[in-house]
Amino acid sequence: MMTLAMPRIRETIVLEEGRTLQLREATEPDMDAIKHLYFTVYGGRYSLPEVTDVDKMKWAIHDPNYIWILVEDEEARIVSSVIFVVDQQARLGKTFAGVVDPDYRGHSLLVRTLERGLEILLEGDKPICDLIYAVVRTFTPLSFHEDLKSVGFVDMGVFPNVRKVKKYETHGLKVRFSSRALDLRRQTPSLITATKLIYDVARPLLGLEEADVRESGTRRPSSTSDGRFQFMIHRAPEVEWEYYRVRDEGELLFDFFPLHYPHLKLYTRDERHVVFIHFLETDGHACILGIKTDASDLAAFLLAVGEMAESIGIKYLELLVSAYDADMQQTAYDANFLPCAYFPAMQLDDEGRRQDYIVTSCTFMAPHFRGLTLSPDTRPYVQAFYKVYVGRLWEEIQDN
Repeated sequence: MMTLAMPRIRETIVLEEGRTLQLREATEPDMDAIKHLYFTVYGGRYSLPEVTDVDKMKWAIHDPNYIWILVEDEEARIVSSVIFVVDQQARLGKTFAGVVDPDYRGHSLLVRTLERGLEILLEGDKPICDLIYAVVRTFTPLSFHEDLKSVGFVDMGVFPNVRKVKKYETHGLKVRFSSRALDLRRQTPSLITATKLIYDVARPLLGLEEADVRESGTRRPSSTSDGRFQFMIHRAPEVEWEYYRVRDEGELLFDFFPLHYPHLKLYTRDERHVVFIHFLETDGHACILGIKTDASDLAAFLLAVGEMAESIGIKYLELLVSAYDADMQQTAYDANFLPCAYFPAMQLDDEGRRQDYIVTSCTFMAPHFRGLTLSPDTRPYVQAFYKVYVGRLWEEIQDN
């Protein structure tokens, strides 16, 4: 795999009142100042390891797949920070951890750093990515949603109760597409009715085509109370390397989840059933990165995984499902993994086409939407998800 050749970043920003700032890359000597900035804004509640874990921070600063952009004032104080990370194989990037010192808000510093990162990754003669996504707190001001829209980000869904800073928050998915991404996109997804509710919100924002809707009807999974799936837990560095090995050997279901790595695996004693999970214990957020199983009832197996996940402190569990596999969407739905976001052109396949994915989530606490700052493009996703959620609850009641 090629190594990214990132340009050096060193630019001057002149504010309206004449103050001069420097926009530059993060270096290892900046680490204490970076941590201080995030502590100033979030207290001790910020959960992302690139900011909270010294080793992970040092890794991100030196890893060529990361671009960490800082803004420094005339007193050499770090006043803004934003991170980009790239999956080269998927030609997909993510921007996250954007923050601005309260003393410097109102100067569009985050927008300026975002524009610079997007220019490096999406534009030029040899662009590195086809698309960049961001996960944005819905407690942010409406002006920030407008700022992201002004640089090309499009709302693609929500993540209900995804993280806890002061309290559990719903976040939004925003994606910045290049024209290449949509030109390469495989069209006509095959969707179940629940997924179509989310797709129909996303579709007009990008001018997408009608979906092929296939409904097999909700199936009640077999009981998981008979002890068929008695999971053990393994947390160790070698879990990550085992995951890459079995994934690359083609042994996993749901094996596409870029820019994440497993912290633990759940497994049965005979190793016939293995689940690799990305899990941040600080806020209860988790993602399924791959499943190895020969279970005849996959929905029942996913329900058992959910029960085990909840027992070890996971509050929110995410699963990516192909937008062209209605049967697998139905299986996820039957196991209470409900569609909450639609991600067009997310995966680059071996034939050079970009495949759509459904983001599904299983939340172990009732979602609540009080206090959200919803942009006009975000609100319809919350409404669509709530309709899916209530519909699933009604089906549960009807089944009992």
